[in-house]
Amino acid sequence: MIYPRITLAIGIAISVTACSPSGNPQLDMCKKITGNLLIGDAEYGEITEVKGRKTMQLTLPYTSDGESSEAVCTFAMDHNNNGTYQTSPKEMTLGGMEIGSKDLMKASLASSKVVLKETADETKKQAAEAAEEAKVMAAEAKDKATELASEAKDKAAELADEAKVKANEVATQIKDSEVVDRAKVMAEDAKVKAKEALLEGTKKIQEKLEN
Repeated sequence: MIYPRITLAIGIAISVTACSPSGNPQLDMCKKITGNLLIGDAEYGEITEVKGRKTMQLTLPYTSDGESSEAVCTFAMDHNNNGTYQTSPKEMTLGGMEIGSKDLMKASLASSKVVLKETADETKKQAAEAAEEAKVMAAEAKDKATELASEAKDKAAELADEAKVKANEVATQIKDSEVVDRAKVMAEDAKVKAKEALLEGTKKIQEKLEN
């Protein structure tokens, strides 16, 4: 037979709203309260969650000391946060027995302290992971910036070399053009001089014939 054990201080349950270890603060709280009320460790089966208009009910099948039963935690809607539920159950049954409000309050308070510590640890862990991820991303961004700067420098050098080659080609073309122009002028001069020489020779032949 499994007997509940109540050895906890009286107080008001604390609401857990930060990052819970499982991501479900109601489930974490229900498990912690169940563990506090049972004698011995418990292994849990598949959880059933039913949401209503004003409450959410979690059913946790468990096995403890070789016996199987279930815990049922009922959570009221949190009217201060639209669409969310309070993290401390307003009602609970364990192995078919209803837990009294006084005992449930004690168990909720003790469980809240544990869940809050686990939540703080999980939040700290996630913050450290986020910081490390940000550090890695910053290093990667720096390396990428260096790589891009190097690529830009290489590309600029490549473009400069291409521009130099193109300039040399244009200069060569201009030079070749000047040579052609000079050759044309020289050819024209030679043509004129040849014509003049021909006329001069013809003139001298005519003069000799006339004499």
